[in-house]
Amino acid sequence: MRSYQIAVIGAGITGLTQALWLQRQGHQISLFERGGERLDHHCSHVGAGMLAPYCELSEAEDAVAHWGAAALKRWQAVTPTLALPVHMTCEGTLVVAHHRDRAGMQHLAERVTHAGFGAHRQWLQRDALRELEPELEGRFAEGLYFAPEGEIDPRSLLPALVETLRQNGAQLNFMTEVEHLAPGEITLRGERHAFDWVLDCRGLAAREQMSDLRGVRGEIITLRTREVHLRRPIRMMHPRYPLYIVPRPDHRFVVGATSLESDSLRPATVRSTLELLSAAYALHPAFAEAEIVEMNTQCRPALPDHLPRIVQHDTLLRINGLYRHGYLLSPLLAEAVAAFIGEQRRPAATAKLWQSSGPATGGGRA
Repeated sequence: MRSYQIAVIGAGITGLTQALWLQRQGHQISLFERGGERLDHHCSHVGAGMLAPYCELSEAEDAVAHWGAAALKRWQAVTPTLALPVHMTCEGTLVVAHHRDRAGMQHLAERVTHAGFGAHRQWLQRDALRELEPELEGRFAEGLYFAPEGEIDPRSLLPALVETLRQNGAQLNFMTEVEHLAPGEITLRGERHAFDWVLDCRGLAAREQMSDLRGVRGEIITLRTREVHLRRPIRMMHPRYPLYIVPRPDHRFVVGATSLESDSLRPATVRSTLELLSAAYALHPAFAEAEIVEMNTQCRPALPDHLPRIVQHDTLLRINGLYRHGYLLSPLLAEAVAAFIGEQRRPAATAKLWQSSGPATGGGRA
């Protein structure tokens, strides 16, 4: 297989997974990111890292669950091979609901069965709930358990991906703004640089080139308490959006996420904060004394159908629109792009995500 010189623009979860998969095929990677290596300005830094393909069927179409189930296996295979330890668990997801929201849980169960994943869901009554999550004893009459599902911690994954790329020879260019990108070339500080392929993974920064791309605001809170012990992510049905509580190392719990049609990055609102904290308290009253460690807001890049898209302009590929499925689906998109560049084939499983277009119209600033 021929080795190509490939420029990857954007070091969020999409860009980093694209770079890793291509590097492991023997290609020479140059990664460009306008922010610093901490990546704390990125939507990916804020994300919860949910790997829950079946739970996504509460809102997403069937294809997302099928892609996500395949991508979860990719994460399980690749994570142990990274240069730094990564926190990842695959203990399943427990879905619970108060009586008034039970219809949403029933709808989810029906969607999962209709999509062909009925074998992965299990209705649990009080005794089984207590065995699975002892600290929820008596709080809910029933629940839905999905296995296998999991979660991965962005705060350990992103540095591990960066370090793996570095140790294997990638050229990492942080604090570097790409002024223009086009098929086969990028412009830095007024100078053109040639590549065999250019991958645009800039998320919302690519809105000028993808006119139907929009931001969907999400707010997320991190709590710390030694008084709550959960073994796996808990998803609570909610009238406006599904909420999750994810246990993390150091007695932390990630509570999220709102989903609002807005690209504003202003601080979290009182309403959203109350909804998230009320969900945590309703799940376990001991969260009332938890410390609020972080409150973050970011915007997810979304397209009208809420599905990702790979747009080809000759040797320029734009990979974007992963919405709330960035961590869930990024390995599968990376695999699809790597197959296309290396073997000139589009895997049938992800064929509907591809779009060929005319000449690229310019890159804007990355």
